[in-house]
Amino acid sequence: MKIKIGRNNNQKNRIRIKKINFALVNCSMPRIAFKHNPYSILLLRLFSALVLLSLSRMCLYFFNLNYFDELKQGEVFSLFIIGLRFDLASLMMLNFALIFISIFPFPFPKKDLLQTVILYLTLLFNGLAITANLIDAIYFRFTLKRSTYDIFDFLDANVGLYDIFKALFIDFWAVLLLSFVLILVLYFVFIPSERTIENQKLKSKQLLYKSLIFLIVLGFSIVGMRGGFQLKPLNLVDAGKLVSSKKVPLILNTPFSLIVTRGQNHLAQKHYLSEETALFYYNPIKHYKSETSEIKKINIVILILESFSANRIGYFLADSTEKSLTPFLDSLLKKSLTFKGIANGKRSIEGIPAILSGIPTLMRQPYLTSVYANNQLSGLPILLKKHSYTTAFFHGGKNGTMNLDSYAAKVGFDFYFGMTEFANDKDYDGSWGIWDHSFYPFFKNKLDHFAQPFLATFFSLSSHHPYHIPKEYQSKFEANNPLDESLAYADFSLSQFFEHAKNEKWFQNTLFILTADHSAELTGTADSSNLIHYEIPIAFFAVHDTSLSKKSHRAIVQQSDIFPSILDYLNLQDTIIAFGNSVFDTMAPDFALYYLNESYHGVYSHGTYTFDGEKFFFPTEMKLSNTESETIKNQTKALIQNYAYFLIHNKLVHRSNEKEN
Repeated sequence: MKIKIGRNNNQKNRIRIKKINFALVNCSMPRIAFKHNPYSILLLRLFSALVLLSLSRMCLYFFNLNYFDELKQGEVFSLFIIGLRFDLASLMMLNFALIFISIFPFPFPKKDLLQTVILYLTLLFNGLAITANLIDAIYFRFTLKRSTYDIFDFLDANVGLYDIFKALFIDFWAVLLLSFVLILVLYFVFIPSERTIENQKLKSKQLLYKSLIFLIVLGFSIVGMRGGFQLKPLNLVDAGKLVSSKKVPLILNTPFSLIVTRGQNHLAQKHYLSEETALFYYNPIKHYKSETSEIKKINIVILILESFSANRIGYFLADSTEKSLTPFLDSLLKKSLTFKGIANGKRSIEGIPAILSGIPTLMRQPYLTSVYANNQLSGLPILLKKHSYTTAFFHGGKNGTMNLDSYAAKVGFDFYFGMTEFANDKDYDGSWGIWDHSFYPFFKNKLDHFAQPFLATFFSLSSHHPYHIPKEYQSKFEANNPLDESLAYADFSLSQFFEHAKNEKWFQNTLFILTADHSAELTGTADSSNLIHYEIPIAFFAVHDTSLSKKSHRAIVQQSDIFPSILDYLNLQDTIIAFGNSVFDTMAPDFALYYLNESYHGVYSHGTYTFDGEKFFFPTEMKLSNTESETIKNQTKALIQNYAYFLIHNKLVHRSNEKEN
């Protein structure tokens, strides 16, 4: 039922209006009941949307209590209040059209029809915002941050999008159900017909009054969208100034994070240090010169194990009384030069370029989906092909997944072998690609026929969510959950590959590098620190080189160190651009860096530290001398500054005719 706004001469209505104080006394303004007042209706809608948006934001806390277990109740409430500023900014962005049309003082044709259309569109926007918050409460377990706009590039590059949504409906149906309930609540607040305001003609005084209110509300709405009266609009980086990096996801909301990062794909050039000083403290230009005239023409096999966290590998859990999930990998690591390494990202699309090209993700979006993806790029295959290496990349996933096939071609791989080349859908796992135990023999068979020396990279698959394993193996492993079972299955598949490969001639002349693309998802009450979610195995194994595990090496090793380490080990004479250092170079800066929640997180021999782009935060237990503190600060600033410079200016490939500092 539509309500016509105007003067009501009925005495009973006048008395009722005076009692509830929603009309102005001795003024010729419209006198209407609360539920028919356009301002009251708008306020009710906005307040309801804000409450639901804020509650859905805090679901990230309640769905990940183990990660935030050190927070006290009072602190959680404080974070809820701090986050309201970001919630209000999202609210104004999502509802600006509704605010405008609801209080626009001038009549125009079909205003009520337009209002209805905008009302339903706004309901849709708010519903999507609530759903995004709730989905992120689960996705956070894999990324440890609020999703930013690059998630759409990631989904676009991932041909398994259908499988992602299928898993969402099957494994996380409770989240979708909660989303439906909250949207239903919002619907009953937004839509009832008695809350529709009819188009109206106003007298001059009324028009002046309503125009003034319109301008004031519009002004406050714009201020709300900006997040306040400060010089620059509110952004993600402001969250890092209000709370520590780990708490940032609790004050941000996903719609705000998505909206403000749209189009923010370019790195800002940093000027912390002079150009010469920056290159002194961290120089990405690596010169490798052979100490002897002999170049090692050995095979290189890089095994990238999906979601293998250090905290789930028995080798790194010496004090644990539980049976290891990875007995074969444990035995291999004992014979290797092994590190508890640091992943340079939380997604496969970030880990692969770090391993093969020495390019970590020190920005919001992965390198492969950033505006710099079309830059000239070097990598291990390009350099090894100069020395007559056959090069191939193997991944049992659907061809095109994460644009890995395009990346492989760009960095010089001769061959890409994926699900298409495997050509047997009987071994399809129903989600991502070919079972590990089936793809490893395919991999070995190809290696048997390659001309030596060769470089082969194998990226496994089966230990990825939803953690399915073949039926014939489902009762074989002792595991407490699907993730652990999939890791045990992946370890078994790896053992079968080595069992069958060890008798081949090429095996005796091969350097194996074992690592992970990233760590596994968030589980367990012990997983409350950030660092543990970036710790992965990095190991170098060679049957022919028993001295490998005894070589001098650095203490802190990250994924981006693998590329230069291989060149160094092979005694190749070349110059590369890489944001990592050989593990055998004991004179190189000994620290690792990753980017999370608008801050850089450093790993140093004394502990971990954070840099928000302006200030450093060192825990008191690090006990650094002034000299050590200044060195770490300068090395970190130099790495960040040079990273931005080399990406912005397309200098990731060394050119011998260019002047070097």
